[in-house]
Amino acid sequence: MNIKIIVIGKIRNEFIKAGVNEYLKRLLPFINIKIEFLPTFSELPEKIALLKEEEIILKNLRNSEFIITLDKDGEKISSEEFSKKLFKLLISQNSQITFIIGGIYGVSERIKKSSNFILSLSPMTFTHEFALLILLEQIYRALKIQRNEPYHY
Repeated sequence: MNIKIIVIGKIRNEFIKAGVNEYLKRLLPFINIKIEFLPTFSELPEKIALLKEEEIILKNLRNSEFIITLDKDGEKISSEEFSKKLFKLLISQNSQITFIIGGIYGVSERIKKSSNFILSLSPMTFTHEFALLILLEQIYRALKIQRNEPYHY
């Protein structure tokens, strides 16, 4: 089972780094998970930043990947539904699932259109750092749901 998470920008907050490391420690015995931090262009005007980020995201994708982009306007699903979808995909996909977390401007329309699924973590907007931490927690929760282990109540 392979999961890749592409994140625009780095983690600056130590408490989020600690949380990310904790969930990676919990997940790695069960799922091969890799996080790729790509540069942000947030200092540029929005349209230019989105184009530059789009370019580097596309360079980091392969045709065989199932791409899930995080976006506040994406599909809102429960943790149980996420668990079912994630493990169905992990079993059926020959290569890997790739999640994309955009920068301060989100992701370009081209990235959204090239995605297999657009997922919303919430109608609220989160920083890329919080989105990564929440996504890792939900992947861990999905694993626990799938294994019928006590974490999700």
